[in-house]
Amino acid sequence: MNSEQIDLFVEESDQEVYVRISGTFGFTQFAPLREKVNRIMDGPGKRWFLDVDRARFTDKEYLKLFLDFLEKAKQKDTELVLVYNGDENKNFFAPYAHIFAVTGNWKTYRRKGVLAAIGAVGAYYNKQTGIRLSPFVALVLIFVLLGWFFTLYGIIRGQQEEIRVREAHVLEMEQETERMRNELDYLQSMIGPLKNLGLIIDSTTSKRSETRIRNWTKYLDRLETRRREK
Repeated sequence: MNSEQIDLFVEESDQEVYVRISGTFGFTQFAPLREKVNRIMDGPGKRWFLDVDRARFTDKEYLKLFLDFLEKAKQKDTELVLVYNGDENKNFFAPYAHIFAVTGNWKTYRRKGVLAAIGAVGAYYNKQTGIRLSPFVALVLIFVLLGWFFTLYGIIRGQQEEIRVREAHVLEMEQETERMRNELDYLQSMIGPLKNLGLIIDSTTSKRSETRIRNWTKYLDRLETRRREK
């Protein structure tokens, strides 16, 4: 395949554009492929599928080329998805598997919903292997979990400290209440005899009691007067 014969197939569906790239690509096909794909991506479309399952890349510079395609899609506020299943392309794009959105079937990609979104950041699921995470995503997930753990630990420690402070305040209030109760009992024990003598008037004292107090006071005054006359 020479530089002028780049095998591209384009199919448009609603806001999606599917581009299939076929053949072996080396140094001489680099510039023509870049020109043709950029020209296609200049057109309308909200999601671009680049199917490279039938393509074989012999130069690592193609990784940078596809990163340029991805950057262009982001600048246009569109989505770029790589389509491949073969192990050769899996190994070729492995260094940037956590950056590209990848699918094996572009027609079912939009029906994957959350799984497709997860795959876009480096998490993949299938029945044989279960969930697989790229090293970058696994590291981020570990830091997130650690952050949650320490945050929860800090909240629990803070609540425990607050409970201890409140318990100390309750104990202090109970001690103060007990002290005031003892003082009240003491005052009542001191006031009791004076009440019995009728020297203390409260709201329950009758007028008759008040009269006895006044008479008692006058009697004491007379005794004091007689003492002075002698």
